[in-house]
Amino acid sequence: MIKATILVTNYNYEKWLRRCIRSCLNQTLPRDEFEIIIVDDASTDNSKNIILDYKDEKNVRTIFNINNRGVGHSSNKGSKLARGKWIVRVDADDYIHSEFLNFLVLFAESNKSKAVACDYNIVDFDENILSRKTQIKDPIACAILYRTDVLEYVGSWSIHHTIDEDKDMHERYTQQFEIDYLNIPLYRYFKHDGSLSCQG
Repeated sequence: MIKATILVTNYNYEKWLRRCIRSCLNQTLPRDEFEIIIVDDASTDNSKNIILDYKDEKNVRTIFNINNRGVGHSSNKGSKLARGKWIVRVDADDYIHSEFLNFLVLFAESNKSKAVACDYNIVDFDENILSRKTQIKDPIACAILYRTDVLEYVGSWSIHHTIDEDKDMHERYTQQFEIDYLNIPLYRYFKHDGSLSCQG
């Protein structure tokens, strides 16, 4: 089993998708220790062609939904194919620090965590940092590393929720397990008019 799976869900985010994928590939964790699963939710823009540009990357796997089913369905579908011991969601319009996986996995394994969340920076179009947020005061759905088997145990993301799928899963998860906290801003949350799926 590889160490971690990054799950990227995308719908019509062609403007920012390539930046997201590059940041996922540019992790300090060795390439053979993690995979990236990209689930495109029947985008109508150029997203599919952008994703196909990375088809030769050995650790990138792609799923193309025939019909638009929502973030919950796409996340659930991707999580079922995850081969990593750990899994974390990254939204396609956001991006991550190069130490994102390395720090989260190291922290989780050192502390015998079942899940760990990190802080995040809100950034603008030019990647300037607008503010720093904590997962404790301002939680978002992304930037939480889950142990894959525990996530499967609680039922993963619901395919029946087209909105608030993360709140539903988070409530079910925290009823049984704790989420530990790493107060380092390793996630970059790009806030714009179309932001939706990672909002807490």
